[in-house]
Amino acid sequence: MKKAIGIFLILIGVSLVFILKVGPSQETNFLFTYGDWPLIVGGLICLIPGLIIYNKNR
Repeated sequence: MKKAIGIFLILIGVSLVFILKVGPSQETNFLFTYGDWPLIVGGLICLIPGLIIYNKNR
């Protein structure tokens, strides 16, 4: 179960980073209202614990 949560957090973090890389469009414009930093921080908040949980439960 913990491995699945780790994978889920990794996928959320990667998707936020991918949205950041692609840039704003009409569908994702609301994510860029405060600039790029909230997306970077949100991606790191999801990605780092996800990697830690996944690696502990391999």
